[in-house]
Amino acid sequence: MTTLTHAAPAGPLVDEHSVLLWQTCAYAEDLSDVAQSGQRVTSAFDAMLGFLHYRLLPYLHDEERQLPPSKLRDEHMTRLLIADHARLRADVDNVESSRTRRLLTLASGVLVDRLDHHIRREERWVADPTAGATDSAGTEAWAVPLLLTDDIDVDALPAEHLSSLVLGRLQRMRPGETVRLHAGHDLHALWRRHHVRSPDTHVWVYEVAGPADWIVRVTHRNCDTA
Repeated sequence: MTTLTHAAPAGPLVDEHSVLLWQTCAYAEDLSDVAQSGQRVTSAFDAMLGFLHYRLLPYLHDEERQLPPSKLRDEHMTRLLIADHARLRADVDNVESSRTRRLLTLASGVLVDRLDHHIRREERWVADPTAGATDSAGTEAWAVPLLLTDDIDVDALPAEHLSSLVLGRLQRMRPGETVRLHAGHDLHALWRRHHVRSPDTHVWVYEVAGPADWIVRVTHRNCDTA
C-alpha cells in the first residue's frame, strides 16, 4: 500500500473518523498509482469497491441510525449531514461507474476530498465527537485494532459494549474475509447472538478452545457459496 501524502492523521490514530478517512485515502491512492502506472487496475479497483460497499457505506448507514438530532445543535445540521451522506453515496457510484483510468483517479479523489470535508464539518457540529459507530463507547486504544487488523483482542474491548463492537465488526466483513477473535473465555455466547442476527453468513471455527486461551477463526462466507 502506498505511503499517504495528505490524509494520514498527524497524531496517533485514536479517532474512528480518522481511521475511516485513512482507509479511504489508502485505497484511493493505490488505485490512482496503478491507473497512472499503466498496469491493470482490476485488482485495485475491486479492492476499493469492496471497501466502499462493505465498510464506508455501512458506516454512513450506522452513523445516521446512531446519531439522533439530540446530539446536534439543531435539525438544520442534521439535514446537512444527511445531504453529505447522499453526496458521498453518489461519489461511490461515480467511482464504480468510471470506465477510464482518468475518471477513476478523478472520482476517487473527489470521494476522499468530500469525506475529509464532511468529517471536519461533522466534528465541529456534533456535541459529542466520540459518539458514532461505537454508540458513545468512546475511542480508545482498542478502536484502531478493531477496525484495521484481522486479529482482535476481545478482552481489550469495553465490557459494556463488547457484543455490539464485535458484532458490528463482523457485519462489516467482506465476503471471503477472515478475522480471529482472541479471548480469555469461551465466545460461544457471542456466536449465539451473531447467529440470531445473521444466521449462516459466517463460519466460526475454534482454533484454541481453552481453558486459559480461546481463539476463534471467523470467515465471512462467499456470496456464491453461502
